Amino acid sequence: MTQKRGDEMFVENPEFEGKASEAFRAPMVDHPLVTPARAFDDYKQRYANNWMLERTDNGILTAKWHTDGHDLDYNLGFHRSIGQLMEDIGQDADTEVLILGGHGDTFLKKYKSLLDEDANMLWFAYEHMFLDGTRMIGSLVNNLRIPTIGVINGDGYHSELAVLCDLTLMAEDAVISDPHFVMGGIPGDGIQTALRKTIGIKRANYAMMMFDQIDAQKALDYGLVNEIVPRDKIYERAMEMAQFIMTKPRIIRRLTSEIVKQPWQKALAEELRSNFGMEMWTFFANPGLNHKSGFKAIDEWRKMYEARTKPKK
Repeated sequence: MTQKRGDEMFVENPEFEGKASEAFRAPMVDHPLVTPARAFDDYKQRYANNWMLERTDNGILTAKWHTDGHDLDYNLGFHRSIGQLMEDIGQDADTEVLILGGHGDTFLKKYKSLLDEDANMLWFAYEHMFLDGTRMIGSLVNNLRIPTIGVINGDGYHSELAVLCDLTLMAEDAVISDPHFVMGGIPGDGIQTALRKTIGIKRANYAMMMFDQIDAQKALDYGLVNEIVPRDKIYERAMEMAQFIMTKPRIIRRLTSEIVKQPWQKALAEELRSNFGMEMWTFFANPGLNHKSGFKAIDEWRKMYEARTKPKK
């Protein structure tokens, strides 16, 4: 089918099944009253301290979080950048598919504090926790009108970032879990929604309250992920999936993604802000609760877990 728009011709490949479609870009309006979209080269550099961004010629963007080229040290700067980046990707008509995950051997496991949380709790609880937290989760399903593939490339927390994507891959040796309860907090930042809507209420309750260590096979059996892939092949497989998606016409790709995001949009609208507000409130109700005390609690839990599960001689 040939469509004429102004002086340009946009041609879709009528035999797209199993083949790469013709390059198709949304027509950009060159008018002084139209604010131009932020170009990929601009925001690629803007986020370089937290993200490795690479895009293929046909518009598949791979976004890997990192710290100095290594596994990410999760921090408030990265936390804020998630929502910012998703908004920039969402306004870029030249990005057609997003592959999202971690660089290195872990998903999101290490944490680095950039400020004294107790001394800055008013700022921390609202600006960092609530504002940036709701923004980062909501942006994944509300700001992106393109297919998304989440990659759980290793052990870690915040698996909702990958689960909320349209499709999710998990490394065969990865283990994920929700640490909120064992750290002394509550799971209200979106993980509760991701778990309940994928694995069911009872399994989700157990995962949140008992710090269930969910390996790749359990995640697949539960319906938390779509495929298990060897760690060193996981981004290669994500690219294969993205390239298949790109064989379909642009409008089909995008509107299918709109449809598959609708359940998440509804669920987050119903509970994200209220649940997140409760999580934020716990920081004021429990003086001394912070990431440092939380990770200390995780270390103590792991010692007890290892002692309980260690084979008896």
